[in-house]
Amino acid sequence: MQVHGRWKIKVSGKVLMQWFADAWNEQAIIEYAKEFKQVAAPLIGQDWAIISIFEQWELGVPEIESHVAAHCAWFKDNGCVRDCHVYSYSSAKEMQLEKMIPHTEGTYVRHVYGELDEAINWLSQEGFDIPEPDFLHKLIATNNGG
Repeated sequence: MQVHGRWKIKVSGKVLMQWFADAWNEQAIIEYAKEFKQVAAPLIGQDWAIISIFEQWELGVPEIESHVAAHCAWFKDNGCVRDCHVYSYSSAKEMQLEKMIPHTEGTYVRHVYGELDEAINWLSQEGFDIPEPDFLHKLIATNNGG
């Protein structure tokens, strides 16, 4: 089956930055989760954070949900302690993301922000500076509306 959905992942300091676009099928989440584990490998063994840009994401088929749950369990079990999502308010996105992705529990804390800079500031306050925030700013600027 062909992948439907786009993503970009990069580690900067102790933060895994990621961007998502388009509507996702089951094959997309399978391929994304494999790449995520490879990119996240240097972070394992320490506390780390995730910042996810969902502005251009257009939801996913119901079949992705079990894969997302397993993926979230993996990153929480492997040191992710802070997680934030960035997207303009959308009831549909909120409904699917809130259903699939774990809420704050124990040492893991997740927040949702409407603006990238708010999310970057929160992570910084939590001890997770992003040395290369331009990666995220450029993805938002070059992919808006497209």
